Amino acid sequence: MTLHPQKSVVMHFGHNNPRHSYLLSGSTIAPSDCVKDLGVLINDKCTPVAHVEHIVKKANSVLAQIRRTTISRSMDMVTKLYKTYVRPLVESSVQAWNPWLQRDVDRIERIQRRATKLVSGIGSKSYEERIKICNLTTLEERRKRGDLLECYKIMNDYSDNQMRTFFCLARDRHNVSTRGATDGLLVPQQTTLDVRKYFFSNRVVNIWNELPSEIRYASSVNTFKNLYDLYMTTMNDTE
Repeated sequence: MTLHPQKSVVMHFGHNNPRHSYLLSGSTIAPSDCVKDLGVLINDKCTPVAHVEHIVKKANSVLAQIRRTTISRSMDMVTKLYKTYVRPLVESSVQAWNPWLQRDVDRIERIQRRATKLVSGIGSKSYEERIKICNLTTLEERRKRGDLLECYKIMNDYSDNQMRTFFCLARDRHNVSTRGATDGLLVPQQTTLDVRKYFFSNRVVNIWNELPSEIRYASSVNTFKNLYDLYMTTMNDTE
């Protein structure tokens, strides 16, 4: 298959990158600081800022259409439309772009804040009260759940991704029968940059290790989801 030079771009990564020009079929490939790969926008700094901006605009546009075109503002109607048309936009491929800057986290969360205010009779209540009435969780918690679900799939061979390419087990580090080794806990990597620190295979380690063993060793994906949701409900009720 021949690559088209006008349909190809080159990205330069790293502060000391010499930024060379590249030719394809005699034509210079245009440089770019942000490209879309499988639906996710990736910039030359490997931060999710561009993707967050893109999905926030798209989700707010869809939410505005729902507000203009609907008459019924009952809780069931609003939450069903929101879960069907808006929330998937801000959760798709979340493992690849989960934001770590608070400003990006807040920008995404404001989408659900606006959605819950559409429900008749609860607009004056606090955000925490509104999501409880609508039986929703924060989008930040949803992203955490998505990370853990993908981690479970990788750890139990429900994914095409190989476990050894993502995670390091505590028992691989030594032969001592410690709690971490016997419980099959993960070991985080040593990092110096935020990009690597908040990469999926690193950020999920601690929250995975904190899960009770009965959840980590669930027999199926659905069982893992149900046990985790029950666990989080119990934790929130306790708080």
